[in-house]
Amino acid sequence: MSYQIITKMAYNASTRHIETWQHSNNVWPRTDHFYAMDVGTDEKMFQFIKFIAERSWQGRKWRRQFEILFKEYPALRRESYENELRGKTWEEYCAIRRKYEELAESKRGEIVARFKQLVKIK
Repeated sequence: MSYQIITKMAYNASTRHIETWQHSNNVWPRTDHFYAMDVGTDEKMFQFIKFIAERSWQGRKWRRQFEILFKEYPALRRESYENELRGKTWEEYCAIRRKYEELAESKRGEIVARFKQLVKIK
Protein backbone atom coordinates (compact mmCIF):
# COMPACT_ATOMS: atom_id res chain seq x y z
CA MET A 1 0.00 0.00 0.00
CA SER A 2 1.33 3.40 -0.93
CA TYR A 3 0.95 6.48 1.21
CA GLN A 4 2.45 9.92 1.62
CA ILE A 5 4.80 10.61 4.51
CA ILE A 6 4.85 14.22 5.63
CA THR A 7 8.32 15.10 6.85
CA LYS A 8 7.71 18.79 7.65
CA MET A 9 4.61 20.94 8.05
CA ALA A 10 4.42 24.68 8.68
CA TYR A 11 1.97 27.56 8.44
CA ASN A 12 3.19 30.44 6.28
CA ALA A 13 1.46 33.58 7.61
CA SER A 14 2.44 35.77 4.66
CA THR A 15 0.87 33.48 2.04
CA ARG A 16 -1.73 31.91 4.38
CA HIS A 17 -0.76 28.42 3.26
CA ILE A 18 -0.06 25.20 5.11
CA GLU A 19 3.23 24.07 3.59
CA THR A 20 4.39 20.46 3.66
CA TRP A 21 7.40 18.54 2.50
CA GLN A 22 6.49 14.94 1.82
CA HIS A 23 7.47 11.81 -0.04
CA SER A 24 5.83 8.55 -1.02
CA ASN A 25 6.78 5.44 0.94
CA ASN A 26 7.30 3.42 -2.25
CA VAL A 27 9.59 5.75 -4.20
CA TRP A 28 13.34 5.26 -4.24
CA PRO A 29 15.41 7.31 -3.80
CA ARG A 30 13.45 9.32 -1.29
CA THR A 31 12.86 12.78 -2.66
CA ASP A 32 10.83 15.28 -0.69
CA HIS A 33 8.26 17.24 -2.63
CA PHE A 34 6.93 20.62 -1.55
CA TYR A 35 3.17 21.19 -1.40
CA ALA A 36 1.27 24.25 -0.26
CA MET A 37 -2.42 24.18 0.66
CA ASP A 38 -4.24 27.48 0.60
CA VAL A 39 -6.03 27.99 3.92
CA GLY A 40 -6.73 31.70 3.50
CA THR A 41 -10.45 31.42 4.24
CA ASP A 42 -12.34 29.69 7.03
CA GLU A 43 -13.87 27.34 4.49
CA LYS A 44 -10.45 26.22 3.23
CA MET A 45 -9.06 25.90 6.76
CA PHE A 46 -12.10 23.81 7.71
CA GLN A 47 -11.43 21.55 4.70
CA PHE A 48 -7.85 21.06 5.94
CA ILE A 49 -9.14 20.16 9.41
CA LYS A 50 -11.57 17.65 7.85
CA PHE A 51 -8.67 16.05 5.91
CA ILE A 52 -6.91 15.44 9.21
CA ALA A 53 -10.12 14.25 10.92
CA GLU A 54 -10.79 11.76 8.12
CA ARG A 55 -7.16 10.62 8.25
CA SER A 56 -6.67 11.62 4.61
CA TRP A 57 -3.69 13.67 5.73
CA GLN A 58 -1.24 13.37 8.60
CA GLY A 59 -1.11 16.08 11.19
CA ARG A 60 1.96 15.12 13.20
CA LYS A 61 3.12 18.69 13.69
CA TRP A 62 -0.02 19.66 15.59
CA ARG A 63 -0.99 16.21 16.92
CA ARG A 64 -1.80 17.37 20.47
CA GLN A 65 -3.78 20.34 19.21
CA PHE A 66 -5.80 18.12 16.87
CA GLU A 67 -6.50 15.66 19.71
CA ILE A 68 -7.86 18.53 21.82
CA LEU A 69 -9.93 19.84 18.89
CA PHE A 70 -11.44 16.42 18.13
CA LYS A 71 -12.33 15.89 21.80
CA GLU A 72 -14.09 19.25 21.87
CA TYR A 73 -15.84 18.67 18.51
CA PRO A 74 -16.40 14.89 18.21
CA ALA A 75 -18.70 15.31 15.18
CA LEU A 76 -15.55 15.79 13.07
CA ARG A 77 -14.42 12.20 13.66
CA ARG A 78 -16.43 9.19 12.52
CA GLU A 79 -15.02 7.11 15.39
CA SER A 80 -17.07 9.20 17.85
CA TYR A 81 -20.37 7.97 16.40
CA GLU A 82 -19.30 4.69 14.78
CA ASN A 83 -21.42 2.60 17.17
CA GLU A 84 -24.51 4.43 15.86
CA LEU A 85 -23.66 3.23 12.34
CA ARG A 86 -23.43 -0.49 13.12
CA GLY A 87 -26.25 -2.60 11.75
CA LYS A 88 -27.91 0.25 9.86
CA THR A 89 -29.21 0.12 6.33
CA TRP A 90 -27.36 2.18 3.73
CA GLU A 91 -29.98 4.92 3.82
CA GLU A 92 -29.82 5.14 7.62
CA TYR A 93 -26.02 5.08 7.52
CA CYS A 94 -25.95 7.97 5.04
CA ALA A 95 -28.51 9.94 7.10
CA ILE A 96 -26.42 9.57 10.27
CA ARG A 97 -23.21 10.60 8.46
CA ARG A 98 -24.99 13.57 6.91
CA LYS A 99 -26.35 14.61 10.32
CA TYR A 100 -22.86 14.72 11.85
CA GLU A 101 -21.32 16.41 8.80
CA GLU A 102 -24.01 19.10 8.95
CA LEU A 103 -23.45 19.50 12.68
CA ALA A 104 -19.70 20.04 12.15
CA GLU A 105 -20.40 22.36 9.20
CA SER A 106 -22.76 24.46 11.32
CA LYS A 107 -19.89 25.04 13.77
CA ARG A 108 -17.29 25.72 11.08
CA GLY A 109 -16.35 29.22 12.24
CA GLU A 110 -16.13 28.11 15.85
CA ILE A 111 -13.99 25.06 14.95
CA VAL A 112 -11.62 27.08 12.77
CA ALA A 113 -11.26 29.79 15.43
CA ARG A 114 -10.50 27.17 18.09
CA PHE A 115 -7.94 25.44 15.85
CA LYS A 116 -6.19 28.73 15.13
CA GLN A 117 -6.14 29.47 18.84
CA LEU A 118 -4.67 26.05 19.65
CA VAL A 119 -1.87 26.27 17.07
CA LYS A 120 -1.38 30.03 17.59
CA ILE A 121 -2.21 31.09 14.02
CA LYS A 122 -3.54 34.60 13.53
